[in-house]
Amino acid sequence: MKPVRRFEILVAWRYLGAQRKNLFVSLISLFSMLGVAIGTMALLLVLSAINGFEGEVTKQMMGKDAHFEVMKYHMEPIEGWEETAREIRAIPEVTAVAPFVVTKVGISSRQVNDGVALYGIVDSLSADVLALKEQVRWGEYSLDSMWAPGGVKRPAAILGVHLADRLRAKIGDPVVLQTFATPEVMGIESAAPRMVQCSVSGIFESGMYEYDASIAYVDLRVAQKLLGMGGGVTGIQGKVTDPWNAEVVAAAVAKKLGRPHYALDWKARNKNLIKWMSIEKILFGSVITLIIVVAAFNIISSLIMLVFEKTREIGILRAMGVSSRSVMKIFVMVGGFIGLIGSVLGCALGVGICLAQMKWGLIKLPPDVYMVSVFPVAVEWFDVVAVFLVSNLICLLATVPPAVKASRMDPVGAIRHE
Repeated sequence: MKPVRRFEILVAWRYLGAQRKNLFVSLISLFSMLGVAIGTMALLLVLSAINGFEGEVTKQMMGKDAHFEVMKYHMEPIEGWEETAREIRAIPEVTAVAPFVVTKVGISSRQVNDGVALYGIVDSLSADVLALKEQVRWGEYSLDSMWAPGGVKRPAAILGVHLADRLRAKIGDPVVLQTFATPEVMGIESAAPRMVQCSVSGIFESGMYEYDASIAYVDLRVAQKLLGMGGGVTGIQGKVTDPWNAEVVAAAVAKKLGRPHYALDWKARNKNLIKWMSIEKILFGSVITLIIVVAAFNIISSLIMLVFEKTREIGILRAMGVSSRSVMKIFVMVGGFIGLIGSVLGCALGVGICLAQMKWGLIKLPPDVYMVSVFPVAVEWFDVVAVFLVSNLICLLATVPPAVKASRMDPVGAIRHE
């Protein structure tokens, strides 16, 4: 196709103007332009909102969970975990490791009984692997034994904020942990459940309700004694330099340790949620794109009406020697101008609203329902460019039918058109 000439651009731009005879056509073009702008803006806002929530959820998952965990099949305890930890730490990408014990136990306060997922950790080591230390909002991040009223020392426990609220437990209050093990598991001589009384040393808030309502932390030795594990641990948690590369590091760790060890990275533990977030972005993006498609149909309608309105002028242009290809270019450019102006306006509005929300947090959210108190948005410039290009492509495709019709008009018949 030959390059666009200045003449074709001028004619196309003139056809966009509101003249006395085609004011109605110009209004339709204006509405089409606004439709493209609204569709583009809505698509950008939706994608930015999804990006924002994905970022918050991912940050919460990486903050609560270690980047990877090493365990044995059938939850067999890892004996001599110090040596295993040294082997894992020898891998260059691994920056920190910490042992843990996890089990389900009953927990009781003075007023409430409940069930909880209990983690036994070494607080000094886990501080480099988990974000728990930064998430403690009340009390302190410490699992050292605490002095209780009466001059008694009790093991310390850190509770999730919703769990503490449900137990009506405050800093310093006693809570009792009790195993659920059956006689077959514990051994007939130890059929009675094991119990330990702790004092609440800290209350954490991760922002994820499931974690804050169902998790408690105690010192590793307390959990081992409660479960009768001796020196064994459930597994070893690790942190890597690049969290998004955690699955590669986890595979290297599993290969190095060999069976019966296996490693699970944070993405594998949350694969269903991550997969849903990816599908959600495609699904909502496709639905919102329909707004732009509807606006494109309006462009088709406006161009068809413009072709009928300009039939005589098209005939005169053809009689003066303007080629059918040039006529087609003129009407393609008319629709292209509508799409271009609409998409630029929509992108500017969408990015502007997102940046304002990111800076001032105009839209608030109830923190007791959602993970955050401010509606999260994140502008990814790849999305902005993609939305801009898709909007213009849809609009250009919409110009083809009326432009082809205009280019195929018979000059003589067009000039005689009334």
